[in-house]
Order: sequence, then C-alpha cells, then structure tokens
Amino acid sequence: MKNRLSRRSFLKGTMATACTLAAAGIPASASGGDGKEQLATLLDIRKCIGCEACVEACREVNETKFPDPKKPFPKMYPNRVPVMDWSEKQDVTDRLTPYNWLFIQSVTLKINGKESELTIPRRCMHCVNPPCVKLCPWGSARLLENGISRIDPELCLGGSKCKA
Repeated sequence: MKNRLSRRSFLKGTMATACTLAAAGIPASASGGDGKEQLATLLDIRKCIGCEACVEACREVNETKFPDPKKPFPKMYPNRVPVMDWSEKQDVTDRLTPYNWLFIQSVTLKINGKESELTIPRRCMHCVNPPCVKLCPWGSARLLENGISRIDPELCLGGSKCKA
C-alpha cells in the first residue's frame, strides 16, 4: 500500500523544514568545534532512487545500539501509556522503530498534470524541541548540547515512543 502525499502537504512539510533549519542557525561547517554548535544534515532527495541500501547500512552500523528489552517490562509512566513491544518485530523496515532508524517513503506528486514519483529517506529529524525526549517512559532519550537527540541503549527498553 503506497502512502499518497498531496502536493500541498509536501510543500508545507518542505517549507516547515526549511523554516526550522533557518531558525536553528545551521553552522557554516559541521566539522571540528567544541561539540556545542547545532548540527544539521541536508539530504538531496533528487538523488534517492529508493534502493534501501542506506536502510541496510544504518541497521548494520547501529545494530549494537538496538535495545535488548528485559521482560516483563516495568510499569510505564504515566500508567495510561501502553507498552509497545517491538522486540518481536525487529525486521520491520517500512517505518521508524527502536530497531529501524531509517526508512524510505515513496510518494506520488502531481505537478502540472504530470505524475512524478519521489522516494524520501525518513529518519530522526533531531528537532530543536524533540517530543521523543519528553515522551520516553524510561528516560533513555536525551537532547545533547549540539542538538542531537541521543538514545542511551543501556536504558532503552524499546517502548517506541521515540520512533513512533
């Protein structure tokens, strides 16, 4: 099943991302420094062909950082938060999960009456005010001084509030 994204939604998302990046004050150079300057990653989606090689590479490189949940899970806080156990679904690659930090979204746009296919790499956006850090029931998600959202693999139990 393909997710259809309207041109209006795509343009709104693109503009929101551009405004967020402009407001974040992207440094001229992301190399060197004291680690306190805000970092950013820019992707040229025109070059993405949807091969998912980046998804596999990301999984291979980060496999040691994936959570290893101990069951039964401790009580979630607040109590109304349901446990989302992804440990049995580690092979899912069509969305963000505690075991899949990058996926490819395919969208069809209609521009001047002509349909065009786009493949977009989707991953953590390292937001300026990341909701995942506030939502983590285990306290394993942290916001570093340089703007990177980091998950402590020693504390993460795979509840998936960060990747939902």
